[in-house]
Amino acid sequence: MTYDDDEPTGLVSALRARSGVVIATVGMIAWIGLLWAMFGDVL
Repeated sequence: MTYDDDEPTGLVSALRARSGVVIATVGMIAWIGLLWAMFGDVL
């Protein structure tokens, strides 16, 4: 089974391919942390 060079392998290329998921995850964690800091005593 041969692989084409269109799909690069490695950690950097995997992070580049999933950069949107990584950014969304970090943003969601930051947003939850912000809400927790603002409304933590009420929740």
